[in-house]
Amino acid sequence: MKAQLTRISRNVKTGLIPVSMTERKSCPKSCPWYQKGCYALSGNLNIHWPKVSERGVEWDHFCSLVKFLPRNQLWRHNECGDLPGNNLIINSIMLMRLVAANKNKKGFTYTAKPVLGESETNKRNRTLILYANQNGFTINLSGHNLDHADKLYDLNIGPVTVVLPKDTIAKVLYTPQGRKVNICPASYNKNITCSNCQICANANRKNIIGFPAHGAAAKTVSEKCK
Repeated sequence: MKAQLTRISRNVKTGLIPVSMTERKSCPKSCPWYQKGCYALSGNLNIHWPKVSERGVEWDHFCSLVKFLPRNQLWRHNECGDLPGNNLIINSIMLMRLVAANKNKKGFTYTAKPVLGESETNKRNRTLILYANQNGFTINLSGHNLDHADKLYDLNIGPVTVVLPKDTIAKVLYTPQGRKVNICPASYNKNITCSNCQICANANRKNIIGFPAHGAAAKTVSEKCK
């Protein structure tokens, strides 16, 4: 599996931090946005993402690049793509190598890998995500809607984010179980980026972070996440 590290992002929402991409085969086909709705299937990301299999480097090489980032460097893993491992499965060896490479850095990412239920794959995924969050590499669980976010939160294995309809105006919402959802500040304040916010890099965060649907398929996503 190949990945690509960009040392200075040109993405206005991340700010000038390192970012990465992983091949699309890392994405679980169970993700509701896999076929239609993923923001990475349009715009500039859709130009670069398909080329990771050609331009990217093998996983061990990628981890070595992460290892030599400056101490305490904030970086976002996967502008597009998911945790290493084809489709539903997280590859334990590859993830542990990434966690080790991230030592003394502030790496964070999001995952749609399945974690609910009692299948062996999902239980194993839960264990690996918890391990990463307890060892300095922050993995946010991606909720498809507010009810799904509650179920992910109940697992207590990592911080939670959730996709919201594109016309969401309120800066604070609550899940059906009363958990607070703060809207990503970069979605309404152009002066805020991942580089100066860093809330998604906090593995001990209690509040859920909400992301209003955006991109070419925002209408489709909005209909599915209500």
